[in-house]
Amino acid sequence: MRGSRIQLAAKEILAQAARPDRWGTLALMDISLRYRRTVIGPLWITLTLAATIASVGTVYAALFKQDIAVFLPSFAIGLIVWTLIATTLQEGSNIFVASGHLIKAVPAPLIVHVLQMIARNVLIFAHHLVIVVLLYVVLPWPLHWSMLLALPGFAILFLALLGGSVALGMLCARFRDIGSAIVSGLQFVFFLTPIIWTEDSARGTAFHWLTLVNPFATLLDLVRRPLLSQPTDAEQWLLGALYAIVAAAIGLGCYAKYRHRVAYWL
Repeated sequence: MRGSRIQLAAKEILAQAARPDRWGTLALMDISLRYRRTVIGPLWITLTLAATIASVGTVYAALFKQDIAVFLPSFAIGLIVWTLIATTLQEGSNIFVASGHLIKAVPAPLIVHVLQMIARNVLIFAHHLVIVVLLYVVLPWPLHWSMLLALPGFAILFLALLGGSVALGMLCARFRDIGSAIVSGLQFVFFLTPIIWTEDSARGTAFHWLTLVNPFATLLDLVRRPLLSQPTDAEQWLLGALYAIVAAAIGLGCYAKYRHRVAYWL
């Protein structure tokens, strides 16, 4: 019975994932409705993030005595990827509660709401990549074919976020207090992830182990390092793939077991 439940859940997820016209259109509608009657739409978020990168990045580069041409691109890409991670997990933890009225009224698979939310955040992430292009114009760094490795790195990150969002969404639908704990926890993890500080500055100190045991640091670097034309070793790829598989397995297990109960929890 357990195997059949998992197989049915996996087929449902794959069937809905193969229909980007459905959840992709819903994501575009979310963005257009949120920013209707504005001139530049979601680019307001990008402008806010760009201002944060320019101000905070400049200050921290001076405090840590870092070369701004090296520190600022790393900080910018790290903050952009972290914004995608944190926003997706925060919204994912509340996705079923926020979509409760639709879940009760429309007989659609629950995974559609998760895919819609992730697609919306990925579209906003794509807007933020304009900052990376502008930074390259101002502070250019070497370009290398290995930059294409950011695509499989992003695929690994996407899988981890999908599994994590499903699991957290169901957990928070059952226990509402956990959502607030996740928001606080992500703020704490932000400072333990090499974004405003670099791995080189922590090397040789007691804090270097944070970069080794922090899954967010590994997943973030699988996207950031290729974009900066920096090498990523096989250990990072294996760890990132392992984290994504574990998150996907947990999400699939939760979806298979609890997807029919979510409507009663809302």
